[in-house]
Amino acid sequence: MRRHRLFQALAGTWLLLSAIVTAGLGGELWLRIERLASLRASERFRRSNVFFANLTELNAGTRSLWAKPWFKYRPGARAEVVVGGERFRIEMNSRGYRTHEFAVPKPPGLVRIACIGGSTTVAGRTNEETYPALLEAKLRALHPGLPVEVLNLGISGVTTRHWRERLDRVLAYEPDVIVQYDGINDVCWLHMRRYARAHWLRAWAYRSLLLERLFPFPVEAMDSYLEETLDNLGAIARVSRERGVGYLAGSFATPDPRLMTGELRRHFDVNVEFWTRFFPMHSFGTWAAILERYNRSFEGFAQRRHLAYVLVHRELGDPALFIDACHFTPTGIGRLAEAFLPGVDALVRETPAYRQWARGPASAPPSARQPARP
Repeated sequence: MRRHRLFQALAGTWLLLSAIVTAGLGGELWLRIERLASLRASERFRRSNVFFANLTELNAGTRSLWAKPWFKYRPGARAEVVVGGERFRIEMNSRGYRTHEFAVPKPPGLVRIACIGGSTTVAGRTNEETYPALLEAKLRALHPGLPVEVLNLGISGVTTRHWRERLDRVLAYEPDVIVQYDGINDVCWLHMRRYARAHWLRAWAYRSLLLERLFPFPVEAMDSYLEETLDNLGAIARVSRERGVGYLAGSFATPDPRLMTGELRRHFDVNVEFWTRFFPMHSFGTWAAILERYNRSFEGFAQRRHLAYVLVHRELGDPALFIDACHFTPTGIGRLAEAFLPGVDALVRETPAYRQWARGPASAPPSARQPARP
């Protein structure tokens, strides 16, 4: 009798385990089929979107532009392509930046703004369509005759650590204001890589689409890593203040998953796999939750440190403004410039050069009575 009961218990356990394994394999297969549908939807999006198809050119990542890839551009480098009726033209100045030539020392009376960041700073169909160039045009329209220029010092792929370590180089260009728009490169290329090393078992398990669904990523686990980015921003702001330079930082925008449906959502679910290659994720919603957590921390951090800041993510969440998880369409780039304009203008008005200009032409140095550039 006991042997019979033991046999029944073992058989029941075996059947239960078999059912669990079968259900698990079935669930995994179903999710894999769903992923294939998402891959096809994303491919259709890429083929139909000229900006995504030329993302490398739009974000100044073309191989021929680099002196050292994802670190430094080659001075004087140029690249141009015309696809689908869109012209992409990238030109680096003699210092290796996608901006106009500029003088050092800075001419007397000139208000100079330096924009630092990654590909979302350097991005644009042409040099004139990057957000720093559009920001300069808006400032000139707001203050006709003010000698003001905005430098685009962005470098595709770099992190906040890059700018913290090279802040002296930026300050050597004598900016009156520094504007920083950073975030995604820190999260994806630094923090998630470190998290994957520390939690290798979860990273391995997430190769299974089913296990990722059953055991969602604990977004709060990223908090300690995100603190490093905030610490870098704080250090840059502190040194800038010590040098008498205004500093403005932006939160980081990503498409709002609540506004996505159908094939667009499938495209972003696929695209996020590129950004989370060091820790595999297949849900854009999870990625957006990490960015939302970063942006909340950013806002609290900026308020505690009394930093000037712009909540970019609250103004640019419409998926129609994005090509992927962070890069904007040309319309989105224009909206980014608009988002930064009020905060930058407030800092510009505090500069000695602006105050001297505002008092009237007679008080301005001769070299500053006309705009530095047309």
